Amino acid sequence: MAESNPHHTDPRPLPETAPCRVHAVRRLTPDSVVVTLDPGPSLDRFRHLPGQRITFCFPFADRTAFRSYNLINVPGMFPQVAVKRVRRGGLSEHFNERLAVGDTLNVVPPEGQLYPKGLDGEAHHIMLFAAGSGITPLYSIAQHALKARRDHHVTLFYANSSARDIMFQRELDALAASSRMDVFHILGDGGTGEDESSGRLTAGRVERLMRQYAQSTLAEHVFVCGPGGFMDAVTQGIRHVDRDIPCTPYSFGTQPHVHPSDRLATSTLRITRDGVVRELDNVSRHLTLLEAADKAGVDMPAECRSGICHRCKAKLVSGRTTSNPSGTASKPLPPGFILCCQERPAGPDVEIDLS
Repeated sequence: MAESNPHHTDPRPLPETAPCRVHAVRRLTPDSVVVTLDPGPSLDRFRHLPGQRITFCFPFADRTAFRSYNLINVPGMFPQVAVKRVRRGGLSEHFNERLAVGDTLNVVPPEGQLYPKGLDGEAHHIMLFAAGSGITPLYSIAQHALKARRDHHVTLFYANSSARDIMFQRELDALAASSRMDVFHILGDGGTGEDESSGRLTAGRVERLMRQYAQSTLAEHVFVCGPGGFMDAVTQGIRHVDRDIPCTPYSFGTQPHVHPSDRLATSTLRITRDGVVRELDNVSRHLTLLEAADKAGVDMPAECRSGICHRCKAKLVSGRTTSNPSGTASKPLPPGFILCCQERPAGPDVEIDLS
């Protein structure tokens, strides 16, 4: 049932939701869980296509939050999502630490169009590039593709900080036992012991992997999901390959639903750098602090927007922030510090110090 607000004048209605009972919660990694939902009489509304997502309408803190997560189960079963804990992530922390079997959640049925309708019309080599929780829509695609056609071949290139961060490792190992799927892990800490699969994924490495795993007899299609810097490296690498390959990117940064009160919510952001204070009024709470600074013409150091370089590290002097849904900070921060590329305002006033 859609929630209403008599004081709200936005003409766009809130989405229709269905109550879903939490059927199971399973620990996937130390920082992620798989949640299985029972939609009861609404089960037919949760039949989905590969790569689609559902959105939770959740009363959290001082407002109603909307967060979407990709469905990972095979169509026809109870809907499942995998939720990775994000630093200062609010709802992701609730899912990982407090969600219990029997809880009831209001959920928007499946949405989105990631998997091209005609892709199963002929045999394809489907190449998946994922980083961290970017595996969730691509795991769904891999399962679908292997079932849709016996002559599809799937290759997954999966980047993580370390082996302990690999989501669906057991499930991916099982899929890789098939002669029709290859799984190539890339670990930032060098845990594989091999140069080509250690460190960050670069455009040059993408180009080499595309050549190494080429299937010359099959049409090709690439899907990519992860932080912005990762996705940029993949798309650049594909452009350097000597053949035209369709590529479908998927970003977590854009949520399909926003609560009407959040659309209007703004904050005052004060930025101190080298003793100079800039005050930005009416900053949208849907912009990261770095995006807000860029929009206002305030110079802020940053070499990436995915939490890797840490150049936009700032001390949170006052106020509250919340993590960007796509946030994947690569290393811990000192107490009281945040990454401006990963945090959004969560209160009327936010003050940060870049000095």
